[in-house]
Amino acid sequence: MHSCSVIIIAYNSCDFIPACLKSVRDACEGIDSQIIVLDNGSNEPIIPEIKNFFPEVEWIDSKENLGFGKGCNLAEKHATKPYLFFINPDTIISKNAFREMLQFMEEHPDAGTVGCRILNEDGTLQWACRRSFPTIVSAVSKTIGLAALFPKSKMLASYNMTYADPDEMIEVDAVSGSFFCIRRDVYEKLNGFDEDYFMYGEDLDLCFRTKQMGLKNYYTPVTNILHFKGQSCRTRRWGSYVDFYKAMLIFVRKHKDLYFVPNFLVSFGILFAAFVGMFSRLIPKFWKMFLDLGVLVVWALVGLNKGIDVAITDSPVEGFTAVHGILDLAQFEDWWLVGLVVIVNLVFLMFRGEYTVSSLKGEKFLRYLIPLNLFTVGGYAAFRYFTQVSVLGNSASSLPYIGRDWLFITIFSSLFIPFALLAWRRVAFWINYFYRIFAKKRHRSILLGGREDSLNNWFDSYNVIPGIEILGCVSSEPEKLTEENRKHMLGPLSQMDSICNRTGCRELLVVSNFSGYRENFDINWLDKLGMCVFLLIGNGKNGNFALVNLKYLR
Repeated sequence: MHSCSVIIIAYNSCDFIPACLKSVRDACEGIDSQIIVLDNGSNEPIIPEIKNFFPEVEWIDSKENLGFGKGCNLAEKHATKPYLFFINPDTIISKNAFREMLQFMEEHPDAGTVGCRILNEDGTLQWACRRSFPTIVSAVSKTIGLAALFPKSKMLASYNMTYADPDEMIEVDAVSGSFFCIRRDVYEKLNGFDEDYFMYGEDLDLCFRTKQMGLKNYYTPVTNILHFKGQSCRTRRWGSYVDFYKAMLIFVRKHKDLYFVPNFLVSFGILFAAFVGMFSRLIPKFWKMFLDLGVLVVWALVGLNKGIDVAITDSPVEGFTAVHGILDLAQFEDWWLVGLVVIVNLVFLMFRGEYTVSSLKGEKFLRYLIPLNLFTVGGYAAFRYFTQVSVLGNSASSLPYIGRDWLFITIFSSLFIPFALLAWRRVAFWINYFYRIFAKKRHRSILLGGREDSLNNWFDSYNVIPGIEILGCVSSEPEKLTEENRKHMLGPLSQMDSICNRTGCRELLVVSNFSGYRENFDINWLDKLGMCVFLLIGNGKNGNFALVNLKYLR
């Protein structure tokens, strides 16, 4: 009988680990298995309800985040089976995954590690599932885009091996740490993962040392798994970014024999790549940033002219003129304030992640931008006012006009900027909404589920799932739906054909709740109805979710 220990290192993974464990449980059927989960110092620990639904799992809790490698080494000490599987919590495993991989290991005694085909939730291949060790040429070509331009070149595209057929078994330098198998005796001879790596790079290093032992690393397409890349890093975006490039520096320092140029030049190249990558990580949605910048330009032209006087049209102060509401921009001198406000607002939205997602919801930043601009503009206004007081003197009759101007500018800025930023998002949302309707590009979907969890989060109209309009829910046992979910009920699953004809819907999203439970359905019957079936994992409330096309796991 096949025998293996499955090790999962979880970090803030409550939304995804139930579906992962459900798939692991199904894949372990008929296998002598052991499942170990380490909750690695999560800010949001795995809740007791989830643990109760998976009593076969050996749960280990760490009070601090040990990092991936150190966490794996700690969990491995509890392993008792001859083969080890290391799996990320943001994955779903095919039902035959363990069986096929173990069979491959037995047929290839020279194998040190083995990885399989890893897919994104839309079925596209994650090229990182088979890699070469990074060289100067491969790293530079990947960074500047030559690898993407020449994907079939063995020299330029060597890092992700895009030149190799993903449907063929091949010996590789390294496999992905998100899912791979290794013999436990080999792992222990290697002393496990190198704990110098906090996150990233430890799988590359382990594979390098495996080859130094005289063993081989293999990629095999005998089975698929789905990986929602980066979900465990969402709560520490910048920490994981620093860890990635720090891991590259550690790898270069440890394995400098791979490179034929001075070490400092390689390190400089890594730091340059980190600098370039920082911008793509901060602002991949450039169009949102440009529109926000446009709003701030309008604010500068309309609201920041010294000629504004809300009480009168003519101020006795020289340089403060507003003739019947016509702004005299030539009199405006405080361009420092314009630059300061532009930088403060854009940097805040950047680090809040506003330019990394396409969502047009927007309310999240209102409560922060109003006090932020009140503090920024108000502080500058107070500084300018008291500077002018010291110049004009306390007896100057113009001081009330100056104070009134700056008060208006402060209030106008604090309210105009946040609400204008929100306004263009609302307009863009409705333009996109009606465009998708008339161009027939907007998906209309129905949820399957609702017996235990609240579904209200999924019915927010502002791009909870961009491009998808959720109409309601169906259930195979409608009498067991909660009262809260009953208001979204369209009918029983058995009447799906008439519901589809009535609504025009051709997508079914199967809800996977915190126990990994999902209602039973006949996918072949749904195929005949012309339905596309997706597994919906995560939480619509905080935007942490994944849509998985189930056909890739059949």
